[in-house]
Amino acid sequence: MGLKNFQKDRDAVNRLYDAPENRRLKHAALAVITVVVILLLSMVIWLEDISSKTMLIMRGCAGLGAIVFVALVGVLSYRVNKRHLDNHGK
Repeated sequence: MGLKNFQKDRDAVNRLYDAPENRRLKHAALAVITVVVILLLSMVIWLEDISSKTMLIMRGCAGLGAIVFVALVGVLSYRVNKRHLDNHGK
């Protein structure tokens, strides 16, 4: 009985994550973290060729991107869980 309810709730949450407004947030978060990973990898690959000032700017941009990613994922999680609790918590 408990496993069926868990699976049913999990499917409901997955449908909420796949709603168009939440899908846009999810894709934005994935795009931001992709850019951050590319920045970090490019710093590792071209470590000797990049000036220290450019390295600091790239690190700062990567850090800001990470903060934006966390904010987007936080908003996405809040929206999905709030809607789920509003629908099923009554």
